[in-house]
Amino acid sequence: MATRKNKIALFTKEQLIHSTKYKHKIDMLNALLDPAKTYTHEEVDALISKHLKGKVK
Repeated sequence: MATRKNKIALFTKEQLIHSTKYKHKIDMLNALLDPAKTYTHEEVDALISKHLKGKVK
């Protein structure tokens, strides 16, 4: 049986900010994402969720 490598889509901060999926969260993405890194949609969703569940100081 041959093994199959899954390709995971990685996106830059700029690509995510301009995507339709996150168009209502542009300000949050600007604050949370590092321009030097790439992210999967799952990673971005987790960062957003963690941020929204954080305590207010």
